[in-house]
Amino acid sequence: MVNEYKTSIELALRERVKELKCLYIISSEIETAENLERALRNSLQHLVAGFQFPEIATANITLDNLCFGDCDTGNKDRDLCLEENIFVNKQKRGTVSVFYQRKEEFLQEERKLLKEISSMIARAVEKQDLKNRLKENIEKLEVLVKEKTLEVEESNRRNKALQELTEALDRSKKELQTFFAAITDSIVVIDQAYTISISNKLYFQKGDKCHKKLFGMDAVCPFCPAERAFKDACSLSIETKVENNYYLLEVYPIINKSGKVIRVLEKCSNITKEKQIEFQLVQSYKLASLGKLVAGVAHEINNPNTFIRGNLKIIKEALSDIIPILDHYNNGKERDVTIARLPFTVFKENIPVLIDDMINGVNRIKKIIDGLRNFARKNEGFLEDDIDINSIVYNCLRLIENQIRKSAEVKLELAQAIPVFKGNFQKLEQVLVNMIINASQAISDQQGIIAIKTQYDEKKNEMILSIKDNGTGIDESTLKYIFDPFFTTKRGKGGTGLGLSISYGIIKEHNGRIEVESQKGKGTTFTIFVPVTQGTIK
Repeated sequence: MVNEYKTSIELALRERVKELKCLYIISSEIETAENLERALRNSLQHLVAGFQFPEIATANITLDNLCFGDCDTGNKDRDLCLEENIFVNKQKRGTVSVFYQRKEEFLQEERKLLKEISSMIARAVEKQDLKNRLKENIEKLEVLVKEKTLEVEESNRRNKALQELTEALDRSKKELQTFFAAITDSIVVIDQAYTISISNKLYFQKGDKCHKKLFGMDAVCPFCPAERAFKDACSLSIETKVENNYYLLEVYPIINKSGKVIRVLEKCSNITKEKQIEFQLVQSYKLASLGKLVAGVAHEINNPNTFIRGNLKIIKEALSDIIPILDHYNNGKERDVTIARLPFTVFKENIPVLIDDMINGVNRIKKIIDGLRNFARKNEGFLEDDIDINSIVYNCLRLIENQIRKSAEVKLELAQAIPVFKGNFQKLEQVLVNMIINASQAISDQQGIIAIKTQYDEKKNEMILSIKDNGTGIDESTLKYIFDPFFTTKRGKGGTGLGLSISYGIIKEHNGRIEVESQKGKGTTFTIFVPVTQGTIK
C-alpha cells in the first residue's frame, strides 16, 4: 500500500515537472523570439510534451485566421479535445487546443497549464499589437513633422522677407527702439562727448556717459574704438577684457549728408562664455597635437630605457657576486684596493647605493612614459562600469586620507539623488585622487579646507562634481597652461606635469569637460561635468 502511494506521488511529481518544463520552454520561446509566428510553431512540440500522454496527443494554435500544428480538426471528436481561447483586450483572437487519439481524461493541472499558455500568448500578441501601433504612429508623426517643418521653413522665409522689407521702409524712432529692445547685447548711440542719446536698455538714460554705464569707468575707456570711428569715419570692432569679463565692441559711424560723422552706434557684447569655449577648443587642439608628438617621444625614450633597466639589474646582480670576491681579495692588504679612483671600502659602500638610485631613476622614467602613453592613447575598451560618483569620492578619500590630513580638512556635500551612469571606475578614481592631492598641496601654511560637492543637473542630464580649496590659487597667466603635458609649478617637488593633462583626457573620454575658476591668494575650484549615460560608451 505504501509503495503504491509512493509510486503515485512520484508519477504526480513527474507530471508536474513536465508541465513546469513545458511552461518554462514555451515562455522562453515567446519572450525571446523576434517572430511570434515562429515562436508559436516551435512551441507546439513542447506543449504536447507537457501532457500526460504525449504519444497520443496532437496540438494546434490558431491566431487571427492562421493555424499552427495539427489543423485538420474537422473529423476529430470534440470529447477528446482540451481547448482554451486566446483573448486580447476582451476580444477573441484564437485558440490553443490539445487532442487525444483515444479516450483519456485531461487532468485539472493540464487544464491550468493550457489556460496559462493561452494567457501567455495573449500577452505576447498584445505586446506585438502595441509595437505595430507604435510603429504606425511613429511613421505618421514623421510625416507630420516633415509637413510642419516645410510649413515652418516657408513661414520663416516669408517672415524674413517681411522683416527685411520692414527694416528697409520703417525708420521711425519707436520701431527702432522696439528693434533695439529685442537685442540682448547693449546698443547705444553716442555723440562726440560720449553721451548716450539712444539705447536699447531701459536702465541707460539719455545723457549718461557710455563708459560709465557699460564698464563703470569714470573716464573714457583707454581702448575706446568710438574715438577712431569719429576720426576716420570707419566701422571697426575690438575685443577687450574688463576685470574678469570679455567684451566685443563694434562701432558704426552715423554720417550726415556733408560726410561728417555726427554720432556713432556702439554695440557691446559680453563674450565671456564664447571665450571660455574658444579656450577649451584651443586646448583640445593643442592636446590632440601634443598627443601625437608625445606618443612618438615616449616610444623613442622607452626603447633605450628598457635596455638600461635590464642592464642595471644584471649589473646589480653581478656586483652582489663580485663584491664578496673583492672583499676576500682586499683582506690582508695594507692599503685598500682602488677601484675607479675610489678606495675599496668607499666603493663597496656607495656603488650599490648609486645603482639603486639609477634603478629608481629609470623606473621613474618608465612611469612618466606610461603616463605619456595614457595621455596619447585613446580609450581602447568600453566604459562599462556602473558609476556611483559618491562611492568613488569615499574610496579616494580612504586612499589618500593620511596624505591630506596634515594640510587640510575635507568637507563633503554629496547629493543622494545622482543616477548611476556608465564609465570607467578606475580612471575616474585616478582623476579624483590627482585633483584632491593637488588641492591639498596648494594649501601651504594654515590648516586649509577642501570642499567636495556632487550634484545632478536634471535639465542637462549631467553629473557635476566640484573640488574647491582655499589655497594659494592660480594666476591668470598660469591658468591657461595647466592642462598642458609637462607643465607643472611643482618641478622641484617631483612633479611631472602629466596629472591634469591625463585627467583632462579621461574626462573627455567620458564625453565630459573640466572647468577651472581660481583667484590668486583665495583658492581654486575644479568642476567636472559628465553626462549621465545609461548605455555603454565606446
